[in-house]
Amino acid sequence: MFHNFNSHKKTSPSPPAPARLNKSCSECTRRKVKCDGGHPCSSCAYYKVSHLCSYRQRNKRNAVSKSTLDEVSERLRSRTDIIERLFPHTPVDELIGKSRNELFELLRINSGPIVTGEPSGHSAGDAEVADDSAQVSESGEPTTDRQWDESSHQPPMLQACDDINAINIATDHHRRSYLGVTSISAILRAVFRLCPSAKHRVAEQAKRWSETPVQSQPVLFSSGDMSTHLLKEQRCIDFYFEHVHPIVPMLDEQDFRASYSLGQRRDPGWLGLLNMVITIGSIASGSDTLHEQYYEQARTFLDLDSFGAGNLESLQALCLLGGLYLHYRNAPNMAYSILGAAHRVAIALGLHRESRRRNINTAEAQREATSVKVSRLETRRRTWWSLFCLDTWASMTLGRPTCGRWEATTMDTLPPSLVTEDDYMAMSLCASAKFCLICNRIQSRFAQFSRMAISEAVSFDQELQAWYTSLPSVLRSPMNSPSRLTIAREFMRNRYLNIRLILMRSLILYLAHNRIQKTQLGTEELQIIDACRTVAGEAIDSIALYWTPNRIHVWNSAWYLFQACMVPLLSMVIENSRSDPNAESLASARASLVKALETFSEMKPWMRASDRGPDIVAAIYEAIIGEAGGAGRTPSQDGDSNFFGWYDEQLTFGTELDWGSFLMDEDFQGALFATQ
Repeated sequence: MFHNFNSHKKTSPSPPAPARLNKSCSECTRRKVKCDGGHPCSSCAYYKVSHLCSYRQRNKRNAVSKSTLDEVSERLRSRTDIIERLFPHTPVDELIGKSRNELFELLRINSGPIVTGEPSGHSAGDAEVADDSAQVSESGEPTTDRQWDESSHQPPMLQACDDINAINIATDHHRRSYLGVTSISAILRAVFRLCPSAKHRVAEQAKRWSETPVQSQPVLFSSGDMSTHLLKEQRCIDFYFEHVHPIVPMLDEQDFRASYSLGQRRDPGWLGLLNMVITIGSIASGSDTLHEQYYEQARTFLDLDSFGAGNLESLQALCLLGGLYLHYRNAPNMAYSILGAAHRVAIALGLHRESRRRNINTAEAQREATSVKVSRLETRRRTWWSLFCLDTWASMTLGRPTCGRWEATTMDTLPPSLVTEDDYMAMSLCASAKFCLICNRIQSRFAQFSRMAISEAVSFDQELQAWYTSLPSVLRSPMNSPSRLTIAREFMRNRYLNIRLILMRSLILYLAHNRIQKTQLGTEELQIIDACRTVAGEAIDSIALYWTPNRIHVWNSAWYLFQACMVPLLSMVIENSRSDPNAESLASARASLVKALETFSEMKPWMRASDRGPDIVAAIYEAIIGEAGGAGRTPSQDGDSNFFGWYDEQLTFGTELDWGSFLMDEDFQGALFATQ
């Protein structure tokens, strides 16, 4: 017997198995009768429909395991996330069918240094909705009933604060405006839900405020002779340019002083600007009442008719009114409206577009840097960017849309230019403009329907840190820094730390809204919480170290110190609500709060009599300390039941929250909403 070597040859693959057919033809299946499997079957032959007798191929059933489904879903989610990062302002559905060049063009636009606030394509019905100012409040009040009263007939010294700053709310039950998750009322609401005794302690404090209202005693404007008035005005102008002008250097100081000295201009725009400069300068000088007198004069030139005569001086007056003074009077909604109108006036004046004639030859513009026309052009630029910064700063804690504050496709105003190497005013405004461009994108992102991811917040935070690191030393360190830059430098530092806090604390509130359990927190979430506590401590330390005894500086520092205090307060109530509180975290939070309260006490002589921020912080802190000592416990069920340690149906029910109505229950209303 011989061996056949052909048996080792590679055999051809066997033909695929024939597809299995249904045992019943289509017609029998339709008739629901028995089929014998013939071709044609007997039933089709009997009914004389042999031409319809056919057998369908069986569909192969592929059972997908849960792990495979999860893997594919995660893969799809990660790819979608990458696409949304590359095209943050273009819906994915709109990218279908575009050519490679069109996609590159969209990518170039979206990756530019300035990002517009175009819609992201998310619908209001998205499951990831995170708009935290509901269309219907907890009391069932529709959005159309939102209203507030910040008119001039309300005595400014009698208002503890406003609904946006959330320190106190007026007696009108409906006086609240649209606010988002970045608002201070959002974190206050979380604190009050976690620590009900803090809510009642603040109510008791409010009763005392209502029993002893602050009375203003304005000095009659007619007292004294004309020379005394001129000396007062000159003093206020000096204080304005020393303490306020470096923050928003939109005026030509030399030209302003020359016009004031001549005393020949009587046009309404100039008179409105002059009175607003004196108004804000009187606050910087330490006067309690002088600003009210000059504000009344400014109002006569800044009425509705002033919008019918557009000019640079009236625009600058509106910027000072809406960007600074109305916030000092605790009228932020009115300020928000004024700045919106000022933005329209600025666009009508063409401040949003760079002069093409001047933009052709940069060398020529440098040679003519001392000419009158270029000086006027530079003033227009500085006015535009000052308005942009004022509007951005004021909107940090609103959670409202940016409304086209800056659009790279339609606006191209150049940054302020340094006339000399030591032009610190332009240097400060350039740095503020770059900072506000980042903040504008952050505000636009928070105003969208979809929630900000942790990766986005980390990216924004890194961008902010890179901006602060790139600042000139005169804007970062008090060493070798001109005294005139002191307040502007500290304002910049306060806002930088505050926007970082807003980024992080908003994510913490999102975690609370999702009822994330403590054991479910990942590395990124824990890092965000730790970073938030660290930045809050840094903000408190910075303000305690660098504040100066000036009313303008104290007004700003006290507000940002109040916001920074919310983080250690929230940290304490979170730890106290857990079964195993972190002693190190509690000790750090207490140390920060003690330092903040000491700083508030030192600032007291330069604070407004109506400022209640320190009282609110002290009342909440005392309530938390009392509960920790056994006076009471938050309604927690289990230390690990959720991220905050207890279930809050108000924070988790539905997809939207009305942060502006966090104090709208009856027992608290009677005290905190008492007339003052």
